Formats: sequence, C-alpha cells, structure tokens
Amino acid sequence: MSLRARLDTLRRQAGTDDAPERGGDDALRERLRRLDGGRRRPGAAAGPVPAADVAACVGGEVVADSLVRVRQRIPLESAHGHVALGRVGDAVALPGVGAFPGRSAVFIDTETSGLAGGTGTVAYLVGLARLDGTALALEQYLITAFAGEAAMLAAVRDALGGDDVLVSYNGKSFDAPLLRDRFRLARQYHPLERTGHADLLHPVRRLFRRTWPDCRLATAEARLLGFRRDDDLPGNQAPLVWSELLHGGTTERLPAVLDHNRRDLLSLAALWPVLGEVFVEPARWGACSRAAARAWYMSGDERRARAVLEAAPALDAPGRHELARLRRRAGDWAGARAIWQGLAEAGDAHAAEALAKYHEHVRRDWQGALAWTSRLPAGAEETERRRERLARKRGRDGAQGDLFPR
Repeated sequence: MSLRARLDTLRRQAGTDDAPERGGDDALRERLRRLDGGRRRPGAAAGPVPAADVAACVGGEVVADSLVRVRQRIPLESAHGHVALGRVGDAVALPGVGAFPGRSAVFIDTETSGLAGGTGTVAYLVGLARLDGTALALEQYLITAFAGEAAMLAAVRDALGGDDVLVSYNGKSFDAPLLRDRFRLARQYHPLERTGHADLLHPVRRLFRRTWPDCRLATAEARLLGFRRDDDLPGNQAPLVWSELLHGGTTERLPAVLDHNRRDLLSLAALWPVLGEVFVEPARWGACSRAAARAWYMSGDERRARAVLEAAPALDAPGRHELARLRRRAGDWAGARAIWQGLAEAGDAHAAEALAKYHEHVRRDWQGALAWTSRLPAGAEETERRRERLARKRGRDGAQGDLFPR
C-alpha cells in the first residue's frame, strides 16, 4: 500500500475524510489548523502584534523596533498595603545586606518567557524603579517580538549607573543570571558586573524560614506589608500572555502582566524599611530572635545582637546559650552565670561545663569548679583531665567554696 493510500485509510478511520482536496492553499491552511488543534484564533495574524498596538494597549510608547516603554510616577505619599512609600527614603541598614543605597537603589523585577531558566528563556519585560524627588519613578521595558531584545538590553544598560545597587527578590539567583546570559548572547557589555545587588529574599528567609510556611514574595507582602493580590495575574500565566502576543493573539491580558510587575517593584520598595523594623524587634513580627541576633553579630554589632535576645519573650536553649556568650563577651559575668545556672540545673551539660570553666578560670574556685565538673557525663577524656587538674589545685590550695555553688 502506498503512503498516500495509508494516510487516506488513517484519515477515514479518524473520521476526517471530508477534508478539502489536496493541493490548494485552502486545503493546506485547513490541515495546519487541524494539526494545531484549532488553537489559533480565527482571523489571527501569523506574526506578533504590531508594537504600536501594544503601546496603545498598555499606555506606553514605542522607543525602538519591537520595544515599548511604559513610564509611571508613584507619589511617595501613597501607600502600598499599610506601608507609606515615603518611608523608603528613611530605610535603615539591614544586617547581612548593608545600608540602604538611597537614590542609588534600583528596584528590579523581570517577567520571562519561562520559569525554568536556561538559555532559551527570555526576559520579555524588565521593570525598574528608583527614588526621584517626591515619587518612585517606574520604567517598564516590554518587547513585542524577539527582535526587540537587543534594544531592550541596551535600554536597561543605559538606565543603570556605576554607583547603582540593584534591589530584588530572588534576583541574585534568577533575574541577574538570566539578564547576564541574555547580554552575553546578544554580545553586549552587561552592567551587572559593576552593579551591587541586595536580594531581600535572603533576610526574609533568615528571619522567617522557621515560622512561615514559605518565603515567597506574596507571603512577605501579606504578612509584613498588609498587601494582598486578590485580583492579580498568577505568575505562571505571564509566559502564556507573551506567547499569545507573539502568535498574534489577544493583548487583553498584557496590562495585567505590567500591573503584576509594577506591584512587585512597589513591594520591594516597601519591604526594605519594614525589614529594618523586624531586625530590631523580631519577636513583635513573629520572626526568629536568634536568627536576627546572629545577623547583627555577624555584621559586627554585638550590642544590638544582645539587645534582641534580651527582649525576646522566650528563648530556646541555643538562644539562651547565645545570650550567655554575648553577655560574657561584654564582661557581664553575672548575667552569663545566671543563664548557665538555669540551664545546668535543668540538666544541660554544656551549661555545667561553662560554669566549671567560670569557677576555675574567673573565680579561681577549685571546689566550685569540681562540683560542676562532677555533673558532667563521666568517661570523657577532657572531663577526667579537668577533674584531676582541679583535684590537684584543691589539694594544693585547700578546699574552697560550697559543695554546690549557686
């Protein structure tokens, strides 16, 4: 049986033997429509929607071939959730992140053709925002076809200065590497090598990974900013909207994509000053006080780390040990001893060991040190050496102190 006869047989079995005669343009178009499953909108163009039509739809302007720019100014006196945007300029330093860059801060967020990343993923929308006088100035660059990517990358490069610092949410792992790869594929110099980057996902994870179900931006918005996206376009729909645009489909959902991107930028701006409050009073926000104190300590501010732990309404054993260590470093031996005593009496061997060292090396109370050493698990080589050393010192200087010091 010839190939044509076999295809005719399969067509009859599938119930499609009423197809138009082969050879004409109408027949070819009908075949393609059937192969496409009928997904193409009737009468739709074969290529992308003209950039001018897209610009009219989203309230922007065509600035290059297949590139639309949308500009907007959000007054700082307005609010995002329950956070006034005017607080952005007064944002404090975040431990582990650094000082707020002020007018050098460039909030950035991208919408892409796919969520998995890789060289086939394109950032078709790049949103930038920065403080500008009494407003937050937003610029969104939208490409309407692949041909507009080079112009979009050049526009982003020109928008970034040498002193600018990017502020993102998961941008160090996603947005920045994606843009870097797109710059390289376009054979353009990319500015990300000389641009600082503050990724706010990292402090959010540090503070809340033990208390929140997840650390997505939407979760941070709801819990810290009082902002909920009840009418927002789901993030996984953004690639589909751009695919519709490329294939001549409807542009009706494009404004929703730009609005989603704009909300991301506003959340970034509002999130920094609120995180500054959380690091100072983590317990009030339901954050992990020990994690906040550790961040302050690692940034060199031991006083703030100690204050955070002392203000915590309840600390677990590791947190109490951390506070005792900070008190000891500050010379507050009485405060450290009080913590160790409570832990040791509850059976904490590390606290008993700390008390043994305290009585031996600070108070030079051999009897007291021996008493706490006796509470340590027997058999450990270090414990036995300490016991023998203290016994010799006690025998040399005579017994001192109570049997079980308090």
